Amino acid sequence: MEDDRPDPEQLLRQVKEESKHLGRGKLKIFFGACAGSGKTYAMLSSAQEKRRENVDVVAGIIETHGRSETNRLLEGLPRLPLKHIQYQGITIKELDIDAAIERKPSILLVDELAHTNAIGSRHPKRWQDVQELLECGIDVYTTVNVQHLESLNDVVANLTGIKVKETVPDSIFDNADEIVLVDVPSEVIIERLNDGKVYLGEFAKQRAAQHFFKIENLIALREVALRRTAERVDALRDIYKKYQSKRQAISDKILVCVGPGNLSTKLVRNAKQLATKLKCQWTALHIENDQHYALAKEEQNFIKKTLSLAEQLGAKVVTKQQSNTTQAIIDFAKRNNFTKIIVGKSTIPKWKRWFVHSMVHDIIEESGSVDVYIITDDTPVPKLKMQRSTPSSWLSILNTMFIIALCTIFGLPARDWLEPETVLMIYLTGVVIVATSNERGSAVLAALLSVICYNFFFIYPYYNLATYHLRDIITLSVLLLTGLVISTQTSRLQQQNIYTRQRERYTAELYNLSRKLIVTPGKAKIAKVLSHHIGEIFDCAATVWLPNEENNLEIVSHPGIKTELKEESVATWAYKHHQVAGLGTDTMPSARGYYIPISNGELTFGVLGIIPKELDRTFSAEEDTLLESLTIQTASAFERVELAEKMLKEKGSKSN
Repeated sequence: MEDDRPDPEQLLRQVKEESKHLGRGKLKIFFGACAGSGKTYAMLSSAQEKRRENVDVVAGIIETHGRSETNRLLEGLPRLPLKHIQYQGITIKELDIDAAIERKPSILLVDELAHTNAIGSRHPKRWQDVQELLECGIDVYTTVNVQHLESLNDVVANLTGIKVKETVPDSIFDNADEIVLVDVPSEVIIERLNDGKVYLGEFAKQRAAQHFFKIENLIALREVALRRTAERVDALRDIYKKYQSKRQAISDKILVCVGPGNLSTKLVRNAKQLATKLKCQWTALHIENDQHYALAKEEQNFIKKTLSLAEQLGAKVVTKQQSNTTQAIIDFAKRNNFTKIIVGKSTIPKWKRWFVHSMVHDIIEESGSVDVYIITDDTPVPKLKMQRSTPSSWLSILNTMFIIALCTIFGLPARDWLEPETVLMIYLTGVVIVATSNERGSAVLAALLSVICYNFFFIYPYYNLATYHLRDIITLSVLLLTGLVISTQTSRLQQQNIYTRQRERYTAELYNLSRKLIVTPGKAKIAKVLSHHIGEIFDCAATVWLPNEENNLEIVSHPGIKTELKEESVATWAYKHHQVAGLGTDTMPSARGYYIPISNGELTFGVLGIIPKELDRTFSAEEDTLLESLTIQTASAFERVELAEKMLKEKGSKSN
C-alpha cells in the first residue's frame, strides 16, 4: 500500500513540471549566512549579465543601505516605481505588485524576501508578493539570510541568542528553481562591518558588533547555511536517482501533534527539520476534544496560527474531533502508517501526575512500533498577570456559598437523629447542583466548603475543625475525593454537551441551507438566502458578490449598501485568484471582511463576504469547513440556475 504513495521529492518534480507547462515564473534565491555577505551584490551582478544578453531585467525593490558598490550595479537597470503607503503620518515605500504585473518583465529583482510589508499592503509579507508574481509568469531574483528560514528560527535563536521575527516558509526555499549560495568567510564580514559596508553609522556598527555580529555567531550561521544548502543538493540528487531507477523505497512518515501551548510552534519547526533530513512526508495533527470550546479565544487563535505555520512549511494539516486525544493520535498514526510521532513534554507538576494521566506517557505506552520523539520547551515560562475577577465569577462564588449554606441549614435540625451518611448525601447533592450550573472551579470550591462545613457542624466536638478519630478523617477524605470526581466528570459532560450541540447545529445549518437553495429560483434570491443564513449563524454582516455583464463584481444580496473601494478590491482578488482573502488571511489582512470564493472546485460563481462585529474575530478550522461546505452548496445552486437559463434560451431560439 505504502509503495503507491509518491514521496515529497517526486511531488516537487511534478509540481515544477506542471508550473513550467502553465507558464509559472522561476525563482532564483541568493542565499547567505547574514547581512553583509554580498547577496544583493551577487544578485545585481547576475542581473547585469542578463541585461548584457538583452534580457528584460527590471529592479522591483532594492535595499542598497547606502552602499556605493551596490548603487553602482544599479546603473543601467530599469527601476519599477515604488508604491507609497501612508501609515500614521509616515510614507512607506513598498513593491508595487500591480505595476510589476502590468510591466511583466522577464526578470524582476526583489530584494530581502523576508521583509514585512507596511500595514495596508496587499500581503503582509514580501514572499507572498513574490508568490503572486511567479503565478503571473514573471521570473524573480531575490535574497534571503539563513536566520530567516522558518524551520531554522529556533536553531538560530539558540546559537546567537537573538530571535528573528521576520521569517520565510521553507517551502519557498525548497521549491525555488535555483539557489545561489553566497559564502564569505566570517572574518571578511567583520572587516566589512568595521569599514561601514554593512551598516552605516558608528552607533549601528557598534550595536551590531556587540550583539549579532560576533565571530562565534557568524561561524555558526555560516555552518548552518552550508548545511541547509547541502540538504537541498542531496534532495535534488535523490530525485535524480529515483527518476533514473524508477523505483521508490518505503520512507518514513512524521506526525507532529499540535495543541494550544506555546511549545507547538517549536514542535512544528523540529518536525520540518526532521522531515528535511529524512526526506519524507509529515503531517500536523490537532485533536478537538471535549475541552476545545473551553479554551480561551487566544488559545484557539494560537492553534489556528500554528496549523497555518505548519502548512506554510509544507505539512499536511489535519483536524480531528474526538473526546479521547491520546487514542485519536494513536489511531490516526497507525491507520495512516506513520513511523514517528513528535509530541511536547508534559508540563504537569509532579504532584499532579498521581491524579492526572500524562498524554505523553499514554502515547508511548500505546505507540507500539511507532517511534515517539519528545521535545522540551527551553524558553522560560512567562509570569502570568493576575486576572481581575469579573462580576460573573463573583456571582458564581456567591451562588456556591449559598447552596452549601442551604445544605448545612437542612442538615442541622436533624443532626442528632440522622445518620452521618445521610448528611454526606445532602452535601454531595449540593456539589452536583453547583457542578451542573457553574464552571469546574466553583464545583471544586463546593467540595472544599462541604468538607469544612461537615467537619465544623457535624463531627463531634462541634464548632471546631479538630478531628480526633480515624473514621472521621476517612469520611472527610472520601467526601472531598467524591466531590472532586463529581465536579470533574460533570464539567467534562458539560463540555461534551457543548461540543455535541455545536456539531448538531452545524449539521442542521447545512441541511437547512440545502433545503432552501433547492426551492429558491434566481441568483439574486439565492444570494439573499445565503447572506441571511450566514449572518444568523455567525452573528455578522454577510454579503454576496456576483459578476455583472462586464465581469465586474457587485453586491447582489444588499444592493443598497455603499461598497468601500478597499473591500471591493479584496473581493475582486479572491474572485480572480480563487482563494480566500481579507481578515485573518495572508492577503490584505487589514480588510474588515473575510472573503471566500463561491466555487464548486471547477468554476467560481462569486464571492461571499463576512464582516464580523468583532475586529479580532477569527474562524476556527471547523467553522472554515462549514463555510466551505456552505459555499459549495451555493455554487451548485448557481450552476443549476445557469443550466436552467441556458436551456430556456435554447428552447426560445428553437421556437423562433
